[in-house]
Parts: sequence; C-alpha cells; structure tokens
Amino acid sequence: MTPFADLLRRAWPVFLEATRMRRTLSYSELAGRVGPPLTARAVHRQLLNPLSARCRRWGLPDLPALVVRKGSGIPGAGWFDPAEPGDPLDRWAEAVARCYQHRWPRSPDPRLLVDIDDGS
Repeated sequence: MTPFADLLRRAWPVFLEATRMRRTLSYSELAGRVGPPLTARAVHRQLLNPLSARCRRWGLPDLPALVVRKGSGIPGAGWFDPAEPGDPLDRWAEAVARCYQHRWPRSPDPRLLVDIDDGS
C-alpha cells in the first residue's frame, strides 16, 4: 500500500485547487486525479480518514469535508459524526467554509505528514 504521506503529497494540489476555486470534489474525481493505487472505493481508508484525524489533531480545517458524493453533492455518512450537536448539514457547510477561508501552504503542512495513532 502507498504510504499516506505519498498520497497526501499527490492529492495536495487537487485540494488546493478546490479551495482556490471554492468547489467540492467527488470521491471519484479525487481518486482519478491522484491516481493509483487510490480508488474511489478506498479513498476513505487510504486518504480521507487519516487526513481528517490529522486536521483535527492540529486544529486545521477538515479538508476531507470538500470530498462529496457525485449524486448528492454532500459527503457520505462516514463524514458525519452523529454524536456532535446541531444540524449535520450545517456543520458540514461550516467545515467547507473553513477550508475555503484557510490560507493553505503550497505543500502539505509537515504536521499532516507525520504518522499518528489513528489506525492508518
């Protein structure tokens, strides 16, 4: 399996473009643009879940909020935490807005590349 850090480095320009253009990405678009071995079916396990854990750990906006289902335009059920208070779609919209507003560096924040105990 390709290490997370390699996948993130390849996905970073795609995320930056999305934030700059203020748009979301479908799972299949992200997987297709990053390329093998990332697939739309495995994008959560390989990239989005570990990235989300790192973003939370370091107090950064949750970049995986930008990745949505093509048909509905919202993330899959795995993104939403039922334990969090409030309307889940409002929380998602706020997460997307934080991603758009954040000044992301041209290359991944080094803290995001470090292995953490998140199951990845």
